[in-house]
Amino acid sequence: MKMRTHYIQLMAVIILAFSCDKKASGEDDSGSSTDKVVKGKVTDTQGRPIKGATILIDNTLIYNSYLTGSTGDDGTYRIKLFTGSWQAYAEMNVTYQGKTYKIDLHPDNAQGFGGDGAIRNFQWKLTGDKSVPLTGDYGGTIILDKQFGSSIYDSENIEFTLTPTGPLIDGSTGQVIKMKHGQPSTNNYGKLVDIPIGYYTMTAVYQSSTGNIPIKLRDKEHNRTGAFASSIQLYFEPTTSYGYDMANVEYTEN
Repeated sequence: MKMRTHYIQLMAVIILAFSCDKKASGEDDSGSSTDKVVKGKVTDTQGRPIKGATILIDNTLIYNSYLTGSTGDDGTYRIKLFTGSWQAYAEMNVTYQGKTYKIDLHPDNAQGFGGDGAIRNFQWKLTGDKSVPLTGDYGGTIILDKQFGSSIYDSENIEFTLTPTGPLIDGSTGQVIKMKHGQPSTNNYGKLVDIPIGYYTMTAVYQSSTGNIPIKLRDKEHNRTGAFASSIQLYFEPTTSYGYDMANVEYTEN
């Protein structure tokens, strides 16, 4: 029994030594193809190939053990595997309006796979739920804070309008978005979620029982002590103290 334990420990060390932070070029040592690979293609929001996206193949049995690769000119990748249990991820960095955003890419199949290989394609999505085991949305989040002294008690009846000012992060033309935050006691209460990353002009109106009341806004992330205005220019910060791809807006009817 003692010998068996030593053997298992030895095998774990050997696997770890070969896998931890190992770079993979997408070919085996001989340069020939093999079935024991994970391969696929990465495309943008328009279906065009993405060059230089980072592929991470995580060993789900051994902590901090993974293979990495990147996509070529045609958006494809090929990474040699060995025996184990694996999960594929893809990401890329995008510079937009002078800021760098880390973009998680969406897999066509989020299931894990073994050492025999698999095909995992990825696509850039501006909105939607991320695939398990990742959490959250592909779009940005706006945190909404009521100014002290405001008498609005049912802020879920405030409608916010976001009008794109220029192309979105993927270069596409955005659409005007009208939305309210979530109902009380829900995860999205006080938040506008899953908004395509871009620059927007933001306005708001409180839909009360006696009619619509214009709302004044302030970009709390960049103008915490500035004046409130009927419209503001808003964008998402790649990294904040409360999360990624976030904005923070304060509102009042006064």
